[in-house]
Amino acid sequence: MQPQGRTVESLLQRGIELHQAGRGTEAAGLYQQILRLDGGHPAANHLFGLTLMQQGEPTAAIRHIAVALKTEPSNPQYLANMGVALSSAGRNDEAVEVLQRAVAIQPASAETYSNLGMANRSLGRFNEAADAYRHAAEIRPTEPAFHFRLASMLRQGGDHFAAEASYRKAIELRPGYAEAYDRLAFMLIDQGRAAEALELLDRGLAVLPEEATLHMQRARSLYAGGAINEAIAGFDRALTLRPTYGEAHLQRATSVRHRARDGAVAAMEGVFRSEHVDIVDRIFAGFALGKALADIGDHSGSIAAFIEANRMQRQRVTFSLNREADLLKSELERFRDADEMLLSGASSAANPVFIVGLPRSGKSTLELILASHPAFAGAGELPTMGRLVRELLRETGGLPLSAIPANRFAALGRAYMEEAQRLIPDGKRVIDTMPSNYHYLGFIRLALPNARIIHCVRPPAEHRVAIFEKFLTGAGFEYSNELGELRGYHSAYSQLMSDWHTRFPGFIRDLDVGALMSDRRAPMASLLQFLGADWDEACLAPAQSEPQQGDWSSAERAANHSAHMAAWREVHPELWA
Repeated sequence: MQPQGRTVESLLQRGIELHQAGRGTEAAGLYQQILRLDGGHPAANHLFGLTLMQQGEPTAAIRHIAVALKTEPSNPQYLANMGVALSSAGRNDEAVEVLQRAVAIQPASAETYSNLGMANRSLGRFNEAADAYRHAAEIRPTEPAFHFRLASMLRQGGDHFAAEASYRKAIELRPGYAEAYDRLAFMLIDQGRAAEALELLDRGLAVLPEEATLHMQRARSLYAGGAINEAIAGFDRALTLRPTYGEAHLQRATSVRHRARDGAVAAMEGVFRSEHVDIVDRIFAGFALGKALADIGDHSGSIAAFIEANRMQRQRVTFSLNREADLLKSELERFRDADEMLLSGASSAANPVFIVGLPRSGKSTLELILASHPAFAGAGELPTMGRLVRELLRETGGLPLSAIPANRFAALGRAYMEEAQRLIPDGKRVIDTMPSNYHYLGFIRLALPNARIIHCVRPPAEHRVAIFEKFLTGAGFEYSNELGELRGYHSAYSQLMSDWHTRFPGFIRDLDVGALMSDRRAPMASLLQFLGADWDEACLAPAQSEPQQGDWSSAERAANHSAHMAAWREVHPELWA
């Protein structure tokens, strides 16, 4: 070996030793020495690229790893780290392509599959991400993080039962996995399984007694079970452990009727105004403050807090009103000429009830009322229909509806019922309140022709304000953070629902839940007739989906609401246009 060759190999070995010892800066200096001697050295370029990634410089890392790949284009390690660098630089399409090459060459690399999952997740390709994480978990089944990531993608994709199994596996492998407890508990609560969530969280807190997120979720479980005072104590415990915990501030604020600027209000305002707190915590606290100030009658302060919190959130999301309005139109156009004969192939027995509407339209309250009837049971917000429709569209490759066999829609209906009925007692009719189901009404009509749709409505201005004052964090609610965009989306949505009525007459019933609550018997009797159910006095039982400690009388509630809407109309009269 030539002296320079011995020098390079010596420098490389020493650099690797330093790198593995966590002394990346020193290792980088040695790799640079090698590159001054041999600028095309593949290993030195690759390893120097890794140090650049660790320093937060993915673009520079890409340049050096690319040099390594010119010499060794099929090196799976180089490809895998190039994929990570591309993903870190926001070039996820390229990252997916490179990582797919890496796993094709080295299919036993769990980490590479996991990185492929992350890149797909960044692109919103939840099914592809789940597939990649599933491979990673199969290769290394004792790694809890892979099961957790798989669960997260299954949940995003709408397969909550499979997600639950993967969350539980992650917890089994790592009993102190706080994030897995948190996400699983959140999902269970949303499914109406608060008692199960409480049991899960108590197990988690036995291992992690000072974990604020688990105390917050435990408090949510208590609230969902009707134990409001205990829930508030739980939110307070979470805030003692983490005073800047914005979500806990908001959950507490929505559980209490505020009557003065007390210490709780001052605390949430402090978090909201602080420049040193994480932006997400500040946003949560801003929505909490807006609610509290509205309670105590400071309506101008409340509106200002909601506007600022929404402004902060709007900066974090991507949204195009024109694109979303076009999407709503296309959903109807797909069914404009749908052959009603397709209905003949679908199940004639299944008759679930879908309660649809934009957020804050009264869906949860109506679910409570209907679920008091002995024929019905609430299944919560099921992601099932959306997932099954996406699977159908993926399988059929964009074929027109006329080219899809009727029995395929029947299969979709059966798959939906099989999953939904797992969440309710035998013999009950399913009530599904998933907000996004309004996107799938045509598919519901073809797959479940005996289903009934209840469309919850409110006066437009009142509804827009209610949406704006609710922190909607999931995908699909990006329209809610800017008043002009919210007005535009609300109008496009209203037109869509009007068109659905025209396309499928008799399938959908509009219902103003606010009006229903003031005079329930006659409207409920009419609604039950629409649903094909007999009258039951249980439908007149009190129903309040969001009870609060120290709540107002109905007269106090009406007076505060009237004053709040008047304040909104003074500063934003265009909401009434």
